[in-house]
Amino acid sequence: MTVGSPIPLAEIPHEDFQVWKGELSGDFSVRSAYKLLQESSFDPNFLIQADIKDFYNKLWNLQLPSKIAITIWRISWSYLPTLVNLKYKRVTRNVACPRCGREKEDITHIFRQCPVTVEVWHLSDLSWIIDSTIQGFWEWLTWVFKMSTTEQCKRICCGMWFLWRSGNILIHERKSETGRELSHKVKQYIAELEGLEERKSTSNMNCSHCHREPLNGVTITFDTAFNKRTFKSASGVVVWGRSGRLSATKTVLHTNVPSLFAAEALAGLQATRLGITMNLPSVTVMGDSRTIIKKCQSIEKDKSVIGAIIHDIQSKKICFQNIRFKFINRTDNLLAHKIAREALKKEEETYLVLVNEDSSLYPEGHWRREPD
Repeated sequence: MTVGSPIPLAEIPHEDFQVWKGELSGDFSVRSAYKLLQESSFDPNFLIQADIKDFYNKLWNLQLPSKIAITIWRISWSYLPTLVNLKYKRVTRNVACPRCGREKEDITHIFRQCPVTVEVWHLSDLSWIIDSTIQGFWEWLTWVFKMSTTEQCKRICCGMWFLWRSGNILIHERKSETGRELSHKVKQYIAELEGLEERKSTSNMNCSHCHREPLNGVTITFDTAFNKRTFKSASGVVVWGRSGRLSATKTVLHTNVPSLFAAEALAGLQATRLGITMNLPSVTVMGDSRTIIKKCQSIEKDKSVIGAIIHDIQSKKICFQNIRFKFINRTDNLLAHKIAREALKKEEETYLVLVNEDSSLYPEGHWRREPD
């Protein structure tokens, strides 16, 4: 754990267990170790240069198909089986570019110098990227990403993928493609990606407020707001009655919260607690953190850094005749997010029950305000 980052403690005592902080599952992976090295700020010997971090952050945030993003990652490390690399591995002797036959087929020639490549970048309005005087391929690639907009980076990545793919088609299928044909394919592919994003957005809008539809029992939604500088968070909990109408809201402040991950889990715990307090026999608890919801659904012992909180949530399931945990999109959870954010900003806890809601939610004699 980082300095000043406390470990969440369980309400119900249980045996300690070892966890790996870098993965949500609590299990070690090389990927998470690499990520922790990127975030390291203690030993300069372990710091990864800023240009590397910026490049990969931008690459992974482009939301490209995995086949393209991974190919660009391989290009950045020169892990492609170019003819020059294959000769180094003693697989082939011929290193001449199969397209132009003029130069050796290395990573720089494929994506910067080949006449077909030059034509692709020119027709894609990206001719400026090959006008650079930067010699090293890695330095050139990071410079291109730094100088490009998000839309340009997408075109560059798709262009590189189609260039590499067309080279393989030429070698294995004896089919050649011109720079004009490739640039047209890049434009079509980008348009398809944008169309998919638009349809996905429309679909999410059509599904909005789905949690307000009548369910078998009451619905409780939860969300969190987290301040990583102060290690404080606020849980926002909203109760929807059987008719789908707003029934109650509650916010709870927390201190010494180690991470947003733990803050989300604490909000889930508060939602479960509120269901018990209101004597609800059947309830559906919903949140927009898919990982937290999966952990709450599981009956297995959670081995992650929030294992203590998940253990508390799981132990409270016996207080209900029926309890379900379900994932919802952020757009369907706006009220819980809003009240959590306002509670953290004002540093105030609130509890509000709407008395004109379904009276069956509140057994006779049950208080309608936070008890003293």
